[in-house]
Amino acid sequence: MKMELNRNSFEPLYYQLKEIIREKINNGEYQVNSLIPSESEFCNLYNISRITVRKALLDLAQEGVLRRQKGLGTFVCQPYKATRLESVKGFTEQVLNFNQRPSARILGVSFKKPNKHICTKLKLSGDEKLIQIKRLRLIDDEPYYIEALYFPYDRVKDIEKENLTESIYGILVRKYGIKIIKAEEIFEPIILDEFETKILKLKSISSGLRVERVGYTKTNEAFEYSIHIVRGDKCKIMVERKEY
Repeated sequence: MKMELNRNSFEPLYYQLKEIIREKINNGEYQVNSLIPSESEFCNLYNISRITVRKALLDLAQEGVLRRQKGLGTFVCQPYKATRLESVKGFTEQVLNFNQRPSARILGVSFKKPNKHICTKLKLSGDEKLIQIKRLRLIDDEPYYIEALYFPYDRVKDIEKENLTESIYGILVRKYGIKIIKAEEIFEPIILDEFETKILKLKSISSGLRVERVGYTKTNEAFEYSIHIVRGDKCKIMVERKEY
């Protein structure tokens, strides 16, 4: 059944077209990675201008719903699953649960003294040696976020010799017997800078999400401090609230 545009609606035509396309994706009429109608086809189908169609398609592309390829057309993107805030699973495990392929690229490994902020978060004196691991995390080979992980080095000696493209949480459990079972996170909307935009392979500077995380072991020891810079167009979070 063809969905119609309501020309008497308070909603602009481009917005209505966006919702029609989104609905066709949700109900399976437009499949993931399939080619959707061209701009001219949408114009003829709904008797609207090319400017209106282009606005709808560009908006959906910026939201990560569609992917426009020059000379080929517009395709439906693989949707990103919502991350449940109640879970403390690592990135690798969460992505595998969604039947997608996680990967990592090492951006750098270094050693440093903790600053006052990290000392407060991890309850350190300031004399400890930290290892900092910076990585780019990807889903199905597409950049998703940049992370900087900090651990007390005396507890994870020689971790830099491990394959750090694998799950760090997996390495902590397997080699050091340390399991993160609880985390506190602070979410802050940001504008990505030029470096972050380049690493995440975005075409222009856009919004993102900065996540500050402190991970705790089963003895309630603050063990992990990390910062995650997530691209805004791929970020979806689900929160479940209950009355106690």
